[in-house]
Amino acid sequence: MPDDSLASAGPALSRTDHRAALEAAAAGRDGELRALGDDHMVLRRSGNDTLLVSFEDLDQLRQTPGGLPWSTKLLRKRRWSTLTVMCDGRTWFRDPALYAYFDQLTDDGVFDDYARVIFAGGGIGAYAAGAYSVAAPGAIVCLVQPYATLDREVAPWEGRFRSSRALDFTSRYGNAAQMIEAAAQVYLITDPTRAADAMHASLFQGDHVLRLNTPHAGEDIWARLREIGILDRVVAMAGNGQLTRAGFAELWRRRRHDPGYQAGLMRKLDGMNRPWLTALLAGYILRNGENAAARRRLNDALVRLEEQGHAAPAGLSLRPRGAMLLAGE
Repeated sequence: MPDDSLASAGPALSRTDHRAALEAAAAGRDGELRALGDDHMVLRRSGNDTLLVSFEDLDQLRQTPGGLPWSTKLLRKRRWSTLTVMCDGRTWFRDPALYAYFDQLTDDGVFDDYARVIFAGGGIGAYAAGAYSVAAPGAIVCLVQPYATLDREVAPWEGRFRSSRALDFTSRYGNAAQMIEAAAQVYLITDPTRAADAMHASLFQGDHVLRLNTPHAGEDIWARLREIGILDRVVAMAGNGQLTRAGFAELWRRRRHDPGYQAGLMRKLDGMNRPWLTALLAGYILRNGENAAARRRLNDALVRLEEQGHAAPAGLSLRPRGAMLLAGE
């Protein structure tokens, strides 16, 4: 399995144990762990002259083995320096303490000490990566399923995240789509089949924005890229200026063998009343092994096609329990 895939989660770490793990990570890399206000922490670790700035959720980290940020593997494998901003709860990284922290980094010339600075994140983390990238003009920005803002004047269509509507998105660093103007290159990864996400993505404009589509990726594209084992490679290629549409498409093809992607696509087809497509997908899944959900959908789709007077896709027929499709059938 690729080394950036998600490991099986064990029992969640306690807050005390997780804090100890983060402190050990900082000490082991001549780094720093600092609290910023009541809801955020920053972990800095030293490496080479490439700095990766990423944004993660402490609750999610506590659910992962070891509790260390995603950037840890890039630190170990590529020797990148890392600065990881972590939130405790759905804060959207909207906190004056964070504004002051990034202001100080800029004023102290910290970003100038690195040959390359990369901002990366997924979902709410992508919002933060885009918003705070303005602190390091000339940075490379990798945004996975980014949200531009929750400001009602800018994104009136956004009906999700009701618990976050009280947050202020009109003050500093508020609109991530505007904050990327000074970036050298922006890689924007999104699912064009999800209307609200696509509308957010459309607000990120500029000749320096490269759009990379992941149709039918599901609700959490960052997690999907990790599950199929390509997230580290995507960010590394972006950081090296080597990520292209063709190169990303080649990596994204790995989704075809991912059970999570297959299951999500089957659920999507369930609501579309497309029995021919359902049969094709279920048949493809069954060629790679027994799958009860795929077998049920295949049989149901074939029955519906027959009732409608349509032929089944070539080579597919009703499958009793335990029967399997052979490669090439």
